[in-house]
Amino acid sequence: MFGASLLIAAIVLPLLERRALKAGPVDRPGGRKDHARPTPLTGGIAVLLAVAIPAVAGLLLALRGAAIGDVLPDELVVHLPGIRRRAPQLLAVLLGSAVIMLLGHVDDRRGLSPWLRLLVQGACAAGLVAVGLRATLYIESPALQVALTILFVVFTTNAVNFIDNMNGLMAGVVLIGALHLLGLAIATDQLFMAAILVCLAGGLCAFLPRNFPNARVFIGDAGSTALGFLLAALTLAFTFEDGAPSARPFLLPIAVLAVPLLDGVVVVGARLLRGVHPFTAGHDHLSHRLVRSGLTPTRAVLLLWAVQLLAGLPVVLLGGVPIDVLLTVWGTGGIAALVLGWQRTRREATA
Repeated sequence: MFGASLLIAAIVLPLLERRALKAGPVDRPGGRKDHARPTPLTGGIAVLLAVAIPAVAGLLLALRGAAIGDVLPDELVVHLPGIRRRAPQLLAVLLGSAVIMLLGHVDDRRGLSPWLRLLVQGACAAGLVAVGLRATLYIESPALQVALTILFVVFTTNAVNFIDNMNGLMAGVVLIGALHLLGLAIATDQLFMAAILVCLAGGLCAFLPRNFPNARVFIGDAGSTALGFLLAALTLAFTFEDGAPSARPFLLPIAVLAVPLLDGVVVVGARLLRGVHPFTAGHDHLSHRLVRSGLTPTRAVLLLWAVQLLAGLPVVLLGGVPIDVLLTVWGTGGIAALVLGWQRTRREATA
């Protein structure tokens, strides 16, 4: 599934780039923008397709039941009933991501009211609640659980969108968070989670070399908001063994979303204190503050990647992820991104 998503994104990305340069949407230089040429805003669509196509294909095969059970090893056959049971949750996650992606695509083209975007995001978050994905956090009140879930999903969706302000920052942070979750999903035998996360990792590994350090394509609001929603939903979908209450349900979202959540709190808080609308564009993000302190944009991005990596490690290690699983997950993602980056550098050098 990783190879399939990597291949889909690698094929679709340049096709969408060429189409966007002819018909839009593109991000044109000027004003507060630092890039020197019109840049397509279609990277997120390719990444979401790389997640959705293998995931839906795998779900359809799982729903076939006995037919696919004849060709699968016994270790996977035993999980088919669980995959079929969680099919509505998968569809709600993918459908919500698709709706938010389409909304962001329209916003990339012509701009939409922030209130309309928040309303649709809230409706998609409510859809997750309807299929049983909610943040309980040992709270007994169902109404409070629903409110907390919608607030978490909407805030995370926009927090991930907020950190899409420098080449590679958002994609790298989401990839790191997804790889942490993937290691934990593998270690705890949560194949539903692992399958979606491995597809997300494949799509981002194909996108990142085309966006960092120099961008040929941006992920756009279509991608950043949809990926924020997707990562928030997958965090909610994570389950822990029944037993005494623990801190892991509290720590997991903070760990895998540390940088976007911290940036979102800082930016929203600072803008509200200044009497500015939270959705107003500005250079008050963590990355901008690091650049003003003397770092180059590339080094600022690398530093925030490192923060996200270190923030997630304690929860992953406390969750019992074996070192060999962790190294396999990180090695596969790193090698794939490096190979695609080397191919891009080689093509550009010979062009």
